[in-house]
Amino acid sequence: MVLPTIDLERWMRRCIQLAHESAAAGNYALAALVATDQGIIAESGSNLIKGDDDPSAHPEMVVVRAAAKKLGSRYLPGAVLVTTLEPCPMCTSVAIWAKMAGIAFGASQEDADRWSAANSDETYTWRQIHIRARTVVAAGDPRLELHENVLRDDCTPLFALSKPQ
Repeated sequence: MVLPTIDLERWMRRCIQLAHESAAAGNYALAALVATDQGIIAESGSNLIKGDDDPSAHPEMVVVRAAAKKLGSRYLPGAVLVTTLEPCPMCTSVAIWAKMAGIAFGASQEDADRWSAANSDETYTWRQIHIRARTVVAAGDPRLELHENVLRDDCTPLFALSKPQ
């Protein structure tokens, strides 16, 4: 399955909007959604700072869980995970385990590392597990399509929105 670029960009714009809303609420300026050719199934901004203290509640995990619940299946074939930041190994793995069609992300792990090094903050750490999404995807089954740097120039400025309030 080849994921349509036009939809990936449209969905990423929605994620960027959600990331702005998350930052305004005092959370990381991150967001993710799950969509199919039928449209968006689930979406979420970050809730890691002012949420329920669940360290696994990355926006990607939240939306995959919500999409599976909404569709009544742990498998999400034909669905794509769209996220403003390259997903960590946990979030990439959940997309594989859900048998999704693909992942699209904006800013990269290196972008987060650069931002964090230049703008250290005890609350907004932008910590990374240095295993790239492409490495996890290459080791997974089924093999997902991976679309890197989708609207990256619009996603990297989101880091600056996450500030202590």
